[in-house]
Amino acid sequence: MDIDTDINKIAAGDHVAFGRIVEAHQGRIFGYLGRMGLDSATAEDIAQETFLRLWRNAGQFDAKLASPATWILTIARNLALTHLARPARRVEITNDAEPPDTACDRLQPDEALHAKQQRARLHAALERLAPADRSLLAASYVEDLGLAEIARIEGCTTGAVKVRLRARLREILEEDSG
Repeated sequence: MDIDTDINKIAAGDHVAFGRIVEAHQGRIFGYLGRMGLDSATAEDIAQETFLRLWRNAGQFDAKLASPATWILTIARNLALTHLARPARRVEITNDAEPPDTACDRLQPDEALHAKQQRARLHAALERLAPADRSLLAASYVEDLGLAEIARIEGCTTGAVKVRLRARLREILEEDSG
């Protein structure tokens, strides 16, 4: 079934189409939110709110502006940034928001250990960044989105995305080497 068609059906109140969208995107959204620095319970709450907003606002979706996946990820990003901006929030990047059946589950023990160490280094690096920069890096390197898609999510130009990615990576590498 075409996801654009499903969103149109959701706008008309189709619960089955909504279920298909949730099933197709919940793991990705949940993992993305975890990489944004949210604990498992908070990531779950924000993922649920993301899908509730999708349900309520499906009629506003415009396929000319973004793909459905980009639109859904943008909703999740905005909710996460709002949550992370609340005063007195201490955020720790954890691995407990990993979606089930990750790639590490299918690796040999030494490969799994290496992948786990790499993921821990990524999480430690992300923890040092501002939430908006975590979103940028998670979208690029974890979600493997293209520059144009990231620019739509972040609300900026592809050039700005490139500059921000380079600057943040340079910061991280300089801190790690120094």
